[in-house]
Amino acid sequence: MVTSICVFCGSSSGNNVNYENATDAIGREIAARDLKLIYGGGGLGLMGTLIKAAREVGCETLGILPDFLTANQPAIDAFGDHILVDDIFERKSLMLENSDCFAVLPGGIGTYDEFFEILAWKQLGQARQNIGLLNIDNFFDPLITLIDQGVTEGFIHRTVRQNIIVEVLPQDLLNKLID
Repeated sequence: MVTSICVFCGSSSGNNVNYENATDAIGREIAARDLKLIYGGGGLGLMGTLIKAAREVGCETLGILPDFLTANQPAIDAFGDHILVDDIFERKSLMLENSDCFAVLPGGIGTYDEFFEILAWKQLGQARQNIGLLNIDNFFDPLITLIDQGVTEGFIHRTVRQNIIVEVLPQDLLNKLID
């Protein structure tokens, strides 16, 4: 039974208002489904949009933030429960430990890093959770093409690609992640 979801997303908002709109929608949908939201602990960009939307409608949240990033963030006490950790590695380990599934929204290098680490853990049998991409306005199409190319060329096993859920609507992604 899924009771918590970890969302990876950008600490910037990007250049497309649809990223913020979909992030707001998934935050509210997570709350409506009475799931606990696990996230990166920050309050900037899409991460800020996500936590504000979820908390606004009463979602239980847990932010996991490396101490060295607190100087660049709004006061994290405003965003509910949080854990300060020493580094990114501890952050990702606690996210894995506390989450029943993972949703990935648009973001930059940190978001890609989190996605690929969880995907690698799943491939190696260290993670069991479902992983999904919210493909807002085709943001993840180049990434999906890259992974498909790895499958075609024999570097990525087909089951790894099959383990990545891809949806364009927040409610559809959540439906598949929590099945």
